[in-house]
Amino acid sequence: MILGDLSKWEQEQWAYAPILRKAIDYLCDNDLDNTDIGTYSLLGDDMYAMVQQADTVVPQERKSEHHAQYIDVQSVVTGEEIHVIARHSERNVPVEDQLADKDYALFDTVDNEFELLLKPGMFVIYFPDDLHRPACSRTGGTVTKRVVIKINKDLLHTTD
Repeated sequence: MILGDLSKWEQEQWAYAPILRKAIDYLCDNDLDNTDIGTYSLLGDDMYAMVQQADTVVPQERKSEHHAQYIDVQSVVTGEEIHVIARHSERNVPVEDQLADKDYALFDTVDNEFELLLKPGMFVIYFPDDLHRPACSRTGGTVTKRVVIKINKDLLHTTD
């Protein structure tokens, strides 16, 4: 997992792989406040942005998720979200495993979780072994606008 802030992007972008820079540049270069809800292709099925409206829930009501093939870059455009995060381990057993067909597994109980408050202008990058419960809040019921950029992890090995 990497936590970042778009206001620091110019100084910190050198530390990121080219494909991750492309994703964060998308967040910086687009007027996401006025972008319609929907899915936008960046590199076909290998990289795409989903602009979403989310209704938050309390963390206990959201299952933790993880992916095998795709990296998530998540950013909140409006509102605030709590993300509950942990590293995957053999102690975490999925209650639903759709990794082969839909690239996700869901978990009810996860060891060593911690919370992250994501505000507008911040982003978080989740790698395949990062379990996460996004779009949560203390009381639930708030609405956020968010962007999730899905990146095929194989693109990390490219140089441009």
